[in-house]
Amino acid sequence: MYSAELTKILIVDDDPDTRDIIRLSLDSESYRISEAKTGVEALEKVITHDPDIIVLDIMLPEKSGMEVCKILKESFVTAHVPIIMLTAKQTIDDKIEGLKIGADDYLVKPFDPLELEARINALLRKMRRDLYANPLTHLPGNVPIEKEIQQAIENRRNFAVLFVDLDNFKVYNDNYGYAAGNRVIKFTANTILNCVKQFGNTEDFVGHIGGDDFVVLSTPKKANHLCQEIIQLFDSLIPIQYDEKDISRGYIISEDRKGEIKKFQLMSISIAVVTNENNQFIHHLQVAEKAAELKKLVKKLEGSNYQKDRRKSINPKSAKKITSD
Repeated sequence: MYSAELTKILIVDDDPDTRDIIRLSLDSESYRISEAKTGVEALEKVITHDPDIIVLDIMLPEKSGMEVCKILKESFVTAHVPIIMLTAKQTIDDKIEGLKIGADDYLVKPFDPLELEARINALLRKMRRDLYANPLTHLPGNVPIEKEIQQAIENRRNFAVLFVDLDNFKVYNDNYGYAAGNRVIKFTANTILNCVKQFGNTEDFVGHIGGDDFVVLSTPKKANHLCQEIIQLFDSLIPIQYDEKDISRGYIISEDRKGEIKKFQLMSISIAVVTNENNQFIHHLQVAEKAAELKKLVKKLEGSNYQKDRRKSINPKSAKKITSD
């Protein structure tokens, strides 16, 4: 059975009795339950509580459950969160409408609490299997990233891919420990997400390759501004991840890969930007290869920097064919 350890569940229903039934049936050390009574409160709780799954009633004050579901499923930040819709009506129309706007499952009141828990566990299993989400940041991993880039290529969209990487992260992780390193990874993910949400396009995509490597799929017009905002926000907040001694001197004293004692600057962020403005791609691997070359150059620069590739690529028709399994 799926382990529900630390699973965060948001219950949204204006009926206190229904909320009590769900909460009591799921109340254990494996679940962290939050509640909302209105549609507006539900949207606020999604931001503040970051639920793993939402149990959402259709009939709600202020905003209906259908409206809430539509808003959440249209945002790349929350689209992956499973939603189980609840309704007192036994009509097929409500079920069809809910599924059309992205609801993942449907239950009619009154329901068996054991069935609700079983459906919660099944949806969580499916979500984590299908999305290949990074376990630390819950952002889409390699498979969804590759799929998004490939679709952009095949649909002939104008795109810009930002490959984001941290500088001196390994030194920080070695000196401050695994838990502190994880906090920095989460902080970086939130920094990127906040900037994309505020300064990007609504359809922009953010993924986590793994470790301290992230990807943003946006448009050429937004790329420069996004890079500037990500760098500015990261640089302004990263010092709080260090102790006062390292902040005051501006570097960490540690061993390098050869065992020699050296000074390492505080973490910075490097961004390699690959677009199809001057390049013709036929496969996502071509984008990744060009980014790898560019990132080597960016990381040689001191501090946080970004670089946009302006070199023209060869005609893909004359390029060696790239295949994938």
